Amino acid sequence: MKKSPFFLLFLFVFLCIPSIGLAAGTSSPSAPITYKTEIKVKLLPYSTKFSLTPRGSYEIVNLDDLTLVPVNSFASFEMKDGKVALASGTLNISSSKGFLVNEVKASETNEVQISKIQTAYGIADVVYRGSFEIKPGQTSPLLFNRLDIENYLKGVVPSEMPSSWHMEALKAQAVAARSYAYTQIQSNKAKGYIEMTVASQVYGGKSKEDARGNQAVAETSGLYATYNNVPINAFFHSSSGGHTENSENVWSSQVPYIRAVKDPYDKHPGNYHYGWETVGQNSVISQKLKLNTGQVLAGLKITERGPSNAVKQMAATVYDKTTKTKSAITLRPNFVSSPDSYRWFFGVSLKSIKYNVYSDTYSYIKMADGTEKKSDHLVGYKIQKADGSTEYVEDLNINVRTVAGSSQVKTAPTTFTFKGDGWGHLLGMSQWGARGMAEAGNTFDQILKHYYTGIEVKNLQ
Repeated sequence: MKKSPFFLLFLFVFLCIPSIGLAAGTSSPSAPITYKTEIKVKLLPYSTKFSLTPRGSYEIVNLDDLTLVPVNSFASFEMKDGKVALASGTLNISSSKGFLVNEVKASETNEVQISKIQTAYGIADVVYRGSFEIKPGQTSPLLFNRLDIENYLKGVVPSEMPSSWHMEALKAQAVAARSYAYTQIQSNKAKGYIEMTVASQVYGGKSKEDARGNQAVAETSGLYATYNNVPINAFFHSSSGGHTENSENVWSSQVPYIRAVKDPYDKHPGNYHYGWETVGQNSVISQKLKLNTGQVLAGLKITERGPSNAVKQMAATVYDKTTKTKSAITLRPNFVSSPDSYRWFFGVSLKSIKYNVYSDTYSYIKMADGTEKKSDHLVGYKIQKADGSTEYVEDLNINVRTVAGSSQVKTAPTTFTFKGDGWGHLLGMSQWGARGMAEAGNTFDQILKHYYTGIEVKNLQ
């Protein structure tokens, strides 16, 4: 049949129209990129609804039927009727299993911007590398970022350590973070992901990357801190306060490569985590100890310390008005599961467990034998009054006769002041110490071997 010029023109125009949307002309997704050493990170959107804007080579896949979703730009996600609802322009799709946003062709320009993420620096739109999973959640979809560990580290190193610091310190941070992330994924396969916060290590995505952080990652690519040829759980913290601690004295289990070591390099001129003070209220701590109205918290005492001077055990002195007796209540394991929990137990945030505790009441008591005793409380003592009678001190304040007349004295502390050094759990590498060691001429592997006992630094790629 002879075709008209009009038909030929129509066919030419049709063939020249560019495809619209990722799924135009096909319903089967491409094979996504396989990451050599995959890390999966749980991201934290601020609101119950968030948006993704892919830029580069990406496809969105509906997990219900594994078909492509015809979207190649902005898409929002939220929960509706127990399903993940995707909206983009006039397109609305719900999925009971959720969606994948797959990177299908490797490129440095591939990235996805996600709206309003709860970062360590506030609520912000963040750009990430890699691929994504959006799964059903309770009130909002669950959001996960999947990517290769080396690209993941580019968003971790500058989030955990200032990029202006010495390159050898940054490289030590890169190896520690790589080792920690790998170990966390391997030891928590049932969970399958790590957090973007200090609960794992801070991850800021591509938005947080910079040239020096990327250099530290590149120059240590594939290197791990290992013990018996296995990557270690390379715990690190901000400041050791001059000495790191044994793992079992902070958490529960003994780890052979997390041993207490002296850390003179931590006291860097710029380290402001020395000499901190925090004040806790007696009333709040009494509630934490579950004291009743007839009991008075008379004092707090440190009864055991680790080799770094970190607090291992504490006791509370409690006076019972009913029984007229004082007793010592040990805090661990009755009220805290580990020494590290002291950092939050007292109703205030303590920078570390390397501290002393002071009450706001100190008195000198003349005993029956004529000697004097210093005490941080008067409550519970049996005193002799001016008329010769005796009674137990139970009121919050009493009038005491002095040379000048009389004055009112508190009988029990109203506050406790915690004064200490360091910031963090004190285990493994001190970041301030790593900076000090680097500036003193140590290489990144020397830094790592100082903080992690008996380890080697090896390339496991």
